[in-house]
Amino acid sequence: MKIDAQTKWDGEYDVLVLGFGGAGATAARFAADKGCRVLIVDAAPYGHEGGNTRYSAQHVAMAHNKEKITNYYQQLAAPFNVDKPTLNAYLDGFVQMPSYFKKYLGIDPFIWSKDYQPGDHLANKNNLCEYPEYNGSETFDFALVHNQDFDAGLWKILRQEVLSRSSQINVWLKSKAEHLLQDPENDEIVGAVITRNHKHYFIRAKKGVVLATGGFENNAQMQQDYLHVSKLTPLGTLYNQGDGITMAAEVGAKMWHMGNYESLGIVPSYVIAEKDNVRGRQISGWKNVKEGSIIAVADDGTRFMREDAKFRHGHIYQHGDYLLPHAYDNAWLVFDHNQYQKFLQEKEEGRLKYQDFFAKVVKADTVEALATKIKVPGKNLVNTIARFNQFVQKGQDLEFNRAPETMAQFNVNGAFYAVKLAPAVLNTQGGPQHNEFAQVLNNDGKVIRRLYSAGELGGMCTNRYQGGGNLAECLIFGKIAGEKVAQLPSLTTKAASVGTLPNINDLLDGNNENQIVLQKNQYLGSSKAGIGGRILVRVTYEDQTIKNIEVLENHETEGIGAVAIARLPQEMVEQNTTAVDAISGASTTTHALKEAVSSAIKKANK
Repeated sequence: MKIDAQTKWDGEYDVLVLGFGGAGATAARFAADKGCRVLIVDAAPYGHEGGNTRYSAQHVAMAHNKEKITNYYQQLAAPFNVDKPTLNAYLDGFVQMPSYFKKYLGIDPFIWSKDYQPGDHLANKNNLCEYPEYNGSETFDFALVHNQDFDAGLWKILRQEVLSRSSQINVWLKSKAEHLLQDPENDEIVGAVITRNHKHYFIRAKKGVVLATGGFENNAQMQQDYLHVSKLTPLGTLYNQGDGITMAAEVGAKMWHMGNYESLGIVPSYVIAEKDNVRGRQISGWKNVKEGSIIAVADDGTRFMREDAKFRHGHIYQHGDYLLPHAYDNAWLVFDHNQYQKFLQEKEEGRLKYQDFFAKVVKADTVEALATKIKVPGKNLVNTIARFNQFVQKGQDLEFNRAPETMAQFNVNGAFYAVKLAPAVLNTQGGPQHNEFAQVLNNDGKVIRRLYSAGELGGMCTNRYQGGGNLAECLIFGKIAGEKVAQLPSLTTKAASVGTLPNINDLLDGNNENQIVLQKNQYLGSSKAGIGGRILVRVTYEDQTIKNIEVLENHETEGIGAVAIARLPQEMVEQNTTAVDAISGASTTTHALKEAVSSAIKKANK
């Protein structure tokens, strides 16, 4: 979108950062450290900020040897082309990651290969990479903020780095970046149009703009256009709508890696189907969906994958290559009564990994009847189960080479069951191409002046993905983008008019406890151990009795984390103790909530 001499600006900052995940937070803090006044804009509401960084495993890719990791990443990309200078900058960051953690995050990282001890939360692995058969793989490693994962530990640190610079960084949440603004004379980026509370704001960026809006995991049309699938269930943030791609395309940016995405699932690339606009559940290590008398079938009632395939972010070995399974619209887990009893036992023992599992089970007395209910050809499903039973008898899966020890015969005389699956997306990789300096390139391969990008928007993954790589590029190219944009001279062209915006910081205001009203016998308690940051509670406590618990702030994951937030306060009130049983699958949320309530009770007892 071009400006003209009459463009009226509602306000101005030195740097605009569009997107508040790991990349945006990093770019903003480094720009601020160079003396810039920064505005971060994100579509997510308060309590849901953080992009995919907050939902990730918190494993940051690193390496011990530059030459070896370069060889490894070239094989990951093969047979596709790689921009060598950009890859070189990326992998320089890998070998420097431990010092990055110390210098910029203020912690000694937990290096998985050398710091792991028996009994740690993390699993013991002989080789941490996903493709150990590739040359150079032995140098790959992970850096973590501590010996835990899936607890948003990294995101909470990055968020705090932004909060601690609130004198220089403002954050607008529930605000959508709509357009980049260009000077018509030289096409350099001079600002952006932001929609907030149904009003359009023209914000001038005196030095430049950093795009860090993530991918298009929640944009079905883009998924159809670029990935050739009709619908994917997101495993991360619900607010990545592809806005950065739309804005970048509008100013002539060159796109790369548009057809590439990553996945996880209870079986490769698939999760239990959810309603629209509901996150899928990442469930690793759920043996009962991969072992026993259970198979995954597609639209035609036949198997379409090796159900117990090795974890490679959804990719399965197929005829010499590693590919994501096709995204079928009508896929199911099918199992017999013996397998059903295993799931039931999990529930009775409090180990069931998906709380709504039984509510989604479809049951029938015969295979043909089940096929009718799940809308697959009955004859095919009958034959598929019969063929699977033959493979079990022979001790060899002739279709997909599933490990014999994971297979058990279906009991054809009992009931049959199914649970609907949905193809899942962890994150997309496509977006505007950037160079080694995080500068966005146009369709001629030239730099679009004053426009930078970082993170999953135009990510570095060309073909096969190595876990931890996206978090690493959030830190690596976020830093490069923030520092490079800050070094630019300010715009010299005089604006027609620049208004004065009020000092709005939704992140800071959301953390302000002074606005909370407390009645008699009410006390605030908090914990920073939640999955996305702080849990804040208001506890009514009188005569050594918990009368009421209100959760005033939480950043917990939709789904199982929300279940814990909804259920546990009432249990604590009814039992008059914080020593209630943890919600299965939500141990981090449970611990944080107990800690918050306990801290409020301590205030009451002083």
